[in-house]
Amino acid sequence: MKIDRIKINNFRGFGEELDLTLDSSLNLFIGDNGSGKTAILEALTVAIGSFFLGINGQDSRGISKKDIHIASHEHSEEYIFPVTVHAEGTIFGTKVEPWTRSRAGIDNNTTRKEASSIMKIAQDIDSRVRKGESVDLPLLIYYATGRLFDVASEPEENAKEIAERPISSRFRAYKRCLEAKSTFKAFEKWFKGKELAGSRKNGSDLNLNIVKKAVVGGLPDCTDIYYEFDPDKPQGIKIVLEDGRTLPFNLLSDGTRNFFAIIADMAYKCITLNPHFGENALAETAGVVLIDELDLHLHPAWQRLIIKVLRTTFPNIQFFVTTHSPFVIQEIAQGKVVILKGNKLHKIVEGVNLSIEDIAEGLQDVVNPQWSIPRQEMFEIAGQYYKAVKEGKATPAMKTELDKAMKPFANDTAFYAIMEQERIIRENKQTNNEAS
Repeated sequence: MKIDRIKINNFRGFGEELDLTLDSSLNLFIGDNGSGKTAILEALTVAIGSFFLGINGQDSRGISKKDIHIASHEHSEEYIFPVTVHAEGTIFGTKVEPWTRSRAGIDNNTTRKEASSIMKIAQDIDSRVRKGESVDLPLLIYYATGRLFDVASEPEENAKEIAERPISSRFRAYKRCLEAKSTFKAFEKWFKGKELAGSRKNGSDLNLNIVKKAVVGGLPDCTDIYYEFDPDKPQGIKIVLEDGRTLPFNLLSDGTRNFFAIIADMAYKCITLNPHFGENALAETAGVVLIDELDLHLHPAWQRLIIKVLRTTFPNIQFFVTTHSPFVIQEIAQGKVVILKGNKLHKIVEGVNLSIEDIAEGLQDVVNPQWSIPRQEMFEIAGQYYKAVKEGKATPAMKTELDKAMKPFANDTAFYAIMEQERIIRENKQTNNEAS
């Protein structure tokens, strides 16, 4: 599945229609906090979630109450209708007739009729999978900002439900895949089972090796991952680092866990959805992956790596990501950078070939990113003081203010000396002029 175009109206902060033509590989959304980046990802979950209207036992993502745009008036706030999410795209290279989900009122449900095109395709796929055909399934995932800590709870099941649950169903990779919560526990359970089965059979498992290869190849400094079963040691997933250390997953830094969890979860879901691809499951699986704040907890060096790792490991996936990091933006050699301002489209940049400073200043509206704010303030005060000296309007209070502003830079002796010398020259010149 690929989304070629999305139009949203009255969705969250977007009171006016937003119409975006999208890149088939990578779309990066940037903008200030509250500019609408996450809202677009949420709208995309509604668009791709329409696929689940045709998959038995899977929940589609409808338009919720919190998705409804609220207009603020002088004396009130009001919900605005209809709320619409319109999408155009393809499924495995075949153009799908455009589909729409909408909600007409506070007590109305999200419509399904106008999404019949994608629903019928999904129904056909559902039927063929249940007959045992090796039909391809798209990878569909939403990684929200709570992906490390906001864990999806598992409802209790009675004995009958457990007995009837299709443990090995390919569709299990879709369980809660569009919820804004972590489903890493499902991967951890699968990984543990595979390691245990391999130890009992005294052999290796192809799917397990695929996941391990993806993690080790993508995660910086990682040389191996395994599940610790020894009861005398902390049990769970562990990674081996290049410096020889072996660390439990739950003791890793947030950035490492973030990087690890995305790669491992995507790899696990690819091989679960499309086992007929064998060792090429990661390379051949197509789909849509949404990641909010891709740079979450990552060191700048890792921020520069993650785009390349994801696109190399999963070349057929269409990524939609948000970020505040100029290091991530800098790596978008191919794809679209969508810049938002005030819940409106500002402009779209095709790829980026800019310095970090140019990105921060030109795309993110950071004023003079080469300098710290205190240094910038000091130069502004110095400029005002020298202008006053030149005009004969300098006062002791202004000089005191400049001295105070320059104090944090006192250790920069050369810089401070130049500033002091410049001030003395200007003041002496003014005094000589007055004397003559």
